[in-house]
Amino acid sequence: MNSLPPGHGAPRLAPIERPRSLLLWLFGVVLRAQLGKNMMPAQVIYSRMPKLLVPQLLMLLLAQRFLSLPPLLVHLLQARVSLHNGCTFCMDLHRALALREGYGEEKLSAAVDTTLPAPWDERERAALAFADQTTKSGRIDDSTFAELEAAFNERQIVEITWLCAFTTYLNRLATPLGIGSDGFCELARARRKR
Repeated sequence: MNSLPPGHGAPRLAPIERPRSLLLWLFGVVLRAQLGKNMMPAQVIYSRMPKLLVPQLLMLLLAQRFLSLPPLLVHLLQARVSLHNGCTFCMDLHRALALREGYGEEKLSAAVDTTLPAPWDERERAALAFADQTTKSGRIDDSTFAELEAAFNERQIVEITWLCAFTTYLNRLATPLGIGSDGFCELARARRKR
């Protein structure tokens, strides 16, 4: 049984732990092997609308493997956008994926806690400032865009813009349905200690 982390309320729709779809069952097996447990969106969203799974997996694969952006920056952007959108599930997931890939905690923690010192290099600072503005208002001031343009090529600017939009889309699936953190960061930290 996939229990919720302490202090987390239940999702608005009951999880379906035994999906009828063979693809969803296989997805759950892979998630348990990779992350330590199945994820709540698989049980709440994809179990009810399985045709979403393949297109979203392809988009996630694009975000994680086929952008020209540095992988750590992809995780930082996704975590930061999720922070602004109030999606604790996505914040936790993106931080956990970065931890599994061997990245340190300092930048990952600062991406989701703006009270921490910002350990960003020039490129990260420009991309995160762009993500902050685009997520909050959808509008970018000229100075923020100029900083982004000085740090990234045109393809990368489009990739950053797409990544912010795609992450917001995922946040908008999880948050209204009450899907919060699955505790993947704690599982990733425990796995690293072993």
